Amino acid sequence: MKHVTIKDIAKLAGVNKSTVSKVINNYSNIPEQTRKKILKIIKENNYYPFESAQRLGRRKSDIIAFVSSRISANFNIDVLMAIEDKARFDTRYGHGITPYSTFYDRNVASQHMRKILYGKKADAVIALAINPDSEILLEYKKAGLPLILIENRMVNAHSVNTDNREGGYMAGEYLLNRGRKRIGLICGWPAKRSKYGYSYVSAERKAGFEQALKQHGVKFDKRYLELTTHYSIEEGIEIVEKFLKKRIKLDAIFCIAGDTTAIGVMQGAKKHGIKIPQDLAVIGYDDSLYAPFLNPSLTTIRQPIDKLGGTVFNLAVDAMNKKINGFKHIEIEPEIIIRESA
Repeated sequence: MKHVTIKDIAKLAGVNKSTVSKVINNYSNIPEQTRKKILKIIKENNYYPFESAQRLGRRKSDIIAFVSSRISANFNIDVLMAIEDKARFDTRYGHGITPYSTFYDRNVASQHMRKILYGKKADAVIALAINPDSEILLEYKKAGLPLILIENRMVNAHSVNTDNREGGYMAGEYLLNRGRKRIGLICGWPAKRSKYGYSYVSAERKAGFEQALKQHGVKFDKRYLELTTHYSIEEGIEIVEKFLKKRIKLDAIFCIAGDTTAIGVMQGAKKHGIKIPQDLAVIGYDDSLYAPFLNPSLTTIRQPIDKLGGTVFNLAVDAMNKKINGFKHIEIEPEIIIRESA
């Protein structure tokens, strides 16, 4: 793929290179009409300047980019820390990891992905719970820039996941074996082309959960499903209210959306005098650092974060060093961690 240069942008805009440079660096002495014209051409041609002349010369950034919905989200922090820990003691790659937040916005995600690619800002990209457009994946493939997906699996990218279908099955099997039949489900958007974007892991975990129901002869009731967008404590509280307004008396909730949302569920239940686990069993997902310290402590499906982070890092380094043919997809086994909430 031909890299668009500042000279190309200047030619298309009918100005000299210094004018383009001044627009990029936000100089104030450029006419507004000229500025808008240049910025439009830059956007249309996916132009991003290299970070420095030194990097331009050797075509390496010494950086791994980490793109996720919110760096501040607990699971995202845990994964990033695991990758950093692995990178710190690995002699093959002793350089930096740069985080990017998309704020759950697909347009922002696309901008970051192209900025990293065309600006030569990283030697590999790790994307957590991001659903890139197929065009972007093809651009990465053509450019030879390794892209590793976590909590997703797509054509033209590597991926590392826990076995999400098995995780969903474990939770359903555990609750059903303990006599719970009216099980609520809270997850991200499991349908493709949905309003808030497709969640691969939600679809997989939901499928595993429904498999367990089927084996026990329990039909899945669509009224028991609620969707979440930001995977927050506040949404967990709100979803409890939604279930109550529908006059649905659940005896368990499996929070596919993760432990953080499960905390909201427990808080919302307590607010209405619902006892956990006597009246309502709650299972989360991830086994976050705070799960054992909640009251009651949270039963959850563990994703082995250290192993996940280490595997992702190793795959990124191997891909950067051209040690992988084609695209590699790795699955890690989950584990159910039984505590007081279920």
